[in-house]
Amino acid sequence: MNDLELAVAPVQPEQFKAKTAAEQLVDRLITAIALGVVVPGQKLLPEREFAARLEVSRATLRDALHRLASMGYVTIRRGRAGGVWVNSAWGPESPSHIRDMLLPRWQHLQWLFDLAKEIVPLIARTAAQRRNQRDIEDLRAAVAMYAKATERDAIRSADRALHQCIAAATHNPYYASLDNQLRNQLSFGTGSLPYDPDIHRRAQHDHDALAELVIAGDSERAGRVAYAHFVDLVETPMLRLRDRVLAGESERLPV
Repeated sequence: MNDLELAVAPVQPEQFKAKTAAEQLVDRLITAIALGVVVPGQKLLPEREFAARLEVSRATLRDALHRLASMGYVTIRRGRAGGVWVNSAWGPESPSHIRDMLLPRWQHLQWLFDLAKEIVPLIARTAAQRRNQRDIEDLRAAVAMYAKATERDAIRSADRALHQCIAAATHNPYYASLDNQLRNQLSFGTGSLPYDPDIHRRAQHDHDALAELVIAGDSERAGRVAYAHFVDLVETPMLRLRDRVLAGESERLPV
């Protein structure tokens, strides 16, 4: 284990042992699609890179993608220009897979939310207190890159770069490592957070404000913006998805 890697590892409840690794991955990916972490029209990463990011074997990933294709969530195209494209954000099987993914892990996710709501503002406050001229230049470049990004993948790349710049401005590699691990855990290993046009507009507003507050050295306001940014754009979509699944489940209960 890397010296900077904290053990923020997914809980493995007993009931998951009845499912194969591919079946568990199907649950993860259907949940990620429903959250907007992976969206219709998106081409997924190449198999080797995607398997490494998800921390599964290529065989497990291949099996899971074929299952998703059979359910209509993705299309697999062969050949030089081939790949895997997401088709649908929601299907008849979505509620059961999301229940299997979210509900047994909900306590773990709440722990992650609690941790993130302490750590994310702390990182922003510390960055505002410690940033130097190089950090300021990097932050301004990251904000400009996010503002210029128009394609979904470029927007997500710019988002990661900006948050990495803020974490780097703390000059504490543990903060940067933990920020990255939390982001990865809360995106079910995909490394991306929910995306849609409304989230993009809100994120751009928050990024501009957060960067300027860090640059200005206003640590308290930077912390407050970082907190609201996390709650509204990460925690709240997860809560809404859980509530949607629970509402659908209750509708099927006998009166």
